[in-house]
Amino acid sequence: MNTTSTKVKITVGLLLAGCSFLTNPAHAQLIKYESKDSLNGKPRVSSALIGRLKLNGIYDITGNLHGNSSFLIHENDVYGKNKPAFWVDMRQSQLRFKTTTQLKNGKEISSMLEGDFEGGPNRTSLFRLRHAWIKYNNFTLGQNWSTFGDPDLWPASLLDWDGPTGMVLSRRIQLNYRNKFSEKGRAGYEVAVEQMEPRRLFDYTTSENLGVDYAPRRMPDAIGALRYDYDNGGFLKVAGIYRNIGYDSKNVVDGLDDTQDYKFKSANGYGVTAMASIFFNKKSGLVNNLQAQFNVGKGISDYFLAVGGSGLDGFANDNKLGELDLLNVHSGFISYQRFWTPKFHTMVIASYNHFSGAEATASPWNEMTNYHFTLNLSYNILDNLMVGFEPQIGYKELHLDQGMKKGKDALRINFGMLYNF
Repeated sequence: MNTTSTKVKITVGLLLAGCSFLTNPAHAQLIKYESKDSLNGKPRVSSALIGRLKLNGIYDITGNLHGNSSFLIHENDVYGKNKPAFWVDMRQSQLRFKTTTQLKNGKEISSMLEGDFEGGPNRTSLFRLRHAWIKYNNFTLGQNWSTFGDPDLWPASLLDWDGPTGMVLSRRIQLNYRNKFSEKGRAGYEVAVEQMEPRRLFDYTTSENLGVDYAPRRMPDAIGALRYDYDNGGFLKVAGIYRNIGYDSKNVVDGLDDTQDYKFKSANGYGVTAMASIFFNKKSGLVNNLQAQFNVGKGISDYFLAVGGSGLDGFANDNKLGELDLLNVHSGFISYQRFWTPKFHTMVIASYNHFSGAEATASPWNEMTNYHFTLNLSYNILDNLMVGFEPQIGYKELHLDQGMKKGKDALRINFGMLYNF
């Protein structure tokens, strides 16, 4: 078939498909198109445009986390006053475009482009890129969920999409290779090189007066993972990461201000994450889900879903000018989702993270611990329409000099709606 003719037909088909709305119980689709010509026994090109409307309703009772649709307990000001606040937005609504193209060699290439409206400063609701990748055979290239973590590990009905405070999950520009050890086996492996999103250039706290400033990265992060899959969708996974975090170091003792006095240095970060998702099939046909994750490492906060972007990879050393000290961290979460009926389900989540090693740095604290507890009650009005109610409570504690501690709690009530179309 003529290639140009096919492209024209595909374009016209997409425009005509926009006049209809196709819905199925598994996942709603705003627009779906399949080319009339076939290859490998499938439509040569298939495409789908998927939309998700998400309403975030928030009432902050205690704490001072107002103005953010996510319960970022690590940002709770332990010295600040309680600021009760009401908040509603639709900024996490998404659009996703997916395509699959059959190839003459019997294989296929797939792609996805996805964004939401969380972009821009001061919550201006600009369109933001979330995913942009292509997959061929065992390779993935583009921006996708990091190999250090796993998209299949997610408390499904959670309204707060920044997740538990101790969860490792982030989007990265990457080249990923994934395969099984044997064709019919359950065990597999992944290797990847990844780079942080361009919107977040670095995730350590700079201190020019202590001789530490931002420098571009000179090498990507390297990640390896092992995964074991169960027939019902559950899995076990462990992943390790190595990071070479670059920064500009300056001898501020000499009092020189010229930028050429900076020299490039780097600090080594590393970490391990272990996770599990287990499904329990009941005689009634309902399925419950237990998930858990534990993480430990140094200079890996940028990979945390809720904490990433907060400058917690490291701080400038107070005693050794021009040196960046990376922080130690361990964290985790556990969640359990139970379906009481096909439509009504509940979920409980407990999570924490603990940062240490900041005693001799520019950090205002020596250690920080954050606790986060969530209860979710959700009801599926339709196959593609869910409403939920989600109380959250958190506590932030700082360890200061001379054995002093300072902490503050936060209490939030979430309510919301998720509609797939």
